[in-house]
Amino acid sequence: MFNLYRAGLYAAACCMWFASTQVSAGDAAGPHLSDTLQPSPDLSPREVVAIQLEALRHNPADDKGIEVVYRFAAPSNRANTGPLSRFTRMIKNGPYALMLNFDSVLYDRTVIKGERARLRVVVTSAERKFGYTFILGRQTSAPYEGCWMTEMVSVVPLGGQLALAH
Repeated sequence: MFNLYRAGLYAAACCMWFASTQVSAGDAAGPHLSDTLQPSPDLSPREVVAIQLEALRHNPADDKGIEVVYRFAAPSNRANTGPLSRFTRMIKNGPYALMLNFDSVLYDRTVIKGERARLRVVVTSAERKFGYTFILGRQTSAPYEGCWMTEMVSVVPLGGQLALAH
């Protein structure tokens, strides 16, 4: 059976991690846009994807959410999609734009093989539904050694529904 996380359940999914993260007055928009959000070996692949998706869900006009997502992009990903200004344009246009201010998300189970992880999600807004596959890698070099970071995100064609693992 797949797990369903909605806005109200997201806090429960990451409450232990967020509870240990200090949120400053400058982070009034919420912990998902905090300057303190950084890759950490303590975060699972699922937590990394949830952080990135919630940052995009609550992305303000100054694109702070996209900045958070970029922080969790693997160095190899940044080399292909950066700098941040280019990454921001990529997110705001095309199939990634639905991840901005979406209504709900379904998470499949995380598949980990060695130092790579795959997590499929379905993001729904009032207008559309898109599937995405996140590929994460456990980094081996400083300053991110041991951290799960997003290496790539691909769009999954949906024929009505994405068959998530049971």
